[in-house]
Amino acid sequence: MKTLVLGLGNPILSDDGVGIKIARKIKNKVKGIDVQEASAAGFRIVDQIIGYDKLILIDAIQTGESAVGTLHSFKPEDFQETKHSTSTHDIGFFQALDIYRREGEQVPEEIKIYGIEVEQTDVFSEKLTPKVEKAFAGIVKQIIAENFSE
Repeated sequence: MKTLVLGLGNPILSDDGVGIKIARKIKNKVKGIDVQEASAAGFRIVDQIIGYDKLILIDAIQTGESAVGTLHSFKPEDFQETKHSTSTHDIGFFQALDIYRREGEQVPEEIKIYGIEVEQTDVFSEKLTPKVEKAFAGIVKQIIAENFSE
C-alpha cells in the first residue's frame, strides 16, 4: 500500500508547525512511506496526494474544546457538512477530491486526518509551546501505532 504522510502548517509560527514536525519525526521512524510538507490546505494539496492508496494528514487545530496537546482523529465523513463550497474560487479539499476521483485520478481510498490541539499559531518561533512539546512524543507514537505495523 503506497502511503503518504502529509504534514501541514508553518514551521516558523510556533504551534502551527506541529503537523510538519510530527510528519518529519514519523519519516525518521517508519520506513517505506513518503512524507511531504505543505503550508497550504484545501484543494491546493490534492495534486500532492495523487497516486497514493492511503493518506495521513496531520495539522494543528484550535477548537477551544480540548486541552492543548490533545490528539484528535477524524475521517473524511466527519467533514461532510463542509464538503461543498459556495464559491467556485474556494473549492474545498473533499470537493476537489471528489472531482479528481470522478475524472479517473488515483486518489487515496483510505484517509486519516489528525489534528493536534494547539495554543499559539500567530507568533514567529520555530519552537512549540511547552504543552504541545510535552505531548509531541506521545502523539508521534500514537499515530505510528494506529497506522503502521512495526
